[in-house]
Amino acid sequence: MPRILLRILAVFAVLACTALLVPSSVPLAGAETETIPVVEPVTLNATEVQPLPFGEVAPYAPIPSAFLENDAGYLDDTISVRIETMRAYDTKIFLTYIQIADASQFRTAAAKAGAFDQGKVSKSPVNGDIIAKRARAVLAINGDYFGDRKEGTIVRNGVEIRSADFGVFDALLIDFDGDFHILKTPTKEEFASVVDSVGGTMHSFSFGPGLVIDGEVQTDYNAGTMGGTKKKAQRQVLCQMGPLSYLIVTTHGPEQSGSQGLTLVQLTELLGQLGVQQAYNLDGGSSTWLVLNDKKINHKSKRGIQDIIYFATAQTEGN
Repeated sequence: MPRILLRILAVFAVLACTALLVPSSVPLAGAETETIPVVEPVTLNATEVQPLPFGEVAPYAPIPSAFLENDAGYLDDTISVRIETMRAYDTKIFLTYIQIADASQFRTAAAKAGAFDQGKVSKSPVNGDIIAKRARAVLAINGDYFGDRKEGTIVRNGVEIRSADFGVFDALLIDFDGDFHILKTPTKEEFASVVDSVGGTMHSFSFGPGLVIDGEVQTDYNAGTMGGTKKKAQRQVLCQMGPLSYLIVTTHGPEQSGSQGLTLVQLTELLGQLGVQQAYNLDGGSSTWLVLNDKKINHKSKRGIQDIIYFATAQTEGN
């Protein structure tokens, strides 16, 4: 056999052996050296919590001493917030894990004080930290900016704001147990049918797309996906992990130094690795807010928003 042929066969043999040493799958295709943080399940001390009355302003303010150092979260007997950071796809990502004692601690508020309580739309944008402080939020994020669109049946804190088809947008229905139900571009009649089956709506949102539905990672995104599926951007995703257990995934984008942002495809891949049961994409870009202790912690730039999603304590200080 010619010597050159022997050399070629030897090279192929080495490559074949090397392939056997490489894992068939990697935890995250675009990730850097950091891995996904391991977060232990949280058991809250509260054994019984009286449901909070609904409204934009929570009845109890956060306990100052319950906030953790270095913006790491918050912990009292009725709510746990733990914030971790990681890097993937050349982007800084915040993972905010939340456990609450009662579904009524999952709340919403409008930019204009009292708008949702009156069943009205709030269109004038306000900085998210201002809304969060007024609402007595432990933690808050931006909502779906539905006020500039006509699509979707919108319910906030149990009050219906409007009833309409969702058009090209996906729906997120949160029932009074705090469980998520994601519907792909439903009509208002289809939405109402699901409402009847789950016993009512605590909150509903018109945006999306749904990225994980009932544990199944989605690959077919609806036509209402703002900015398309391939644009790298700041992202905000609201997820359910289990009963009264949630995860918020907040990413930086090209506006922030050292980050490229994520496409929806990359974001969905990350959510699959995080093991979420339901994941719903919210308004992003410059409207991406992550507010802890009345302070925006994801980055310094601020753009007004029309509404927030927030989590409240059910504990009074000293109890």
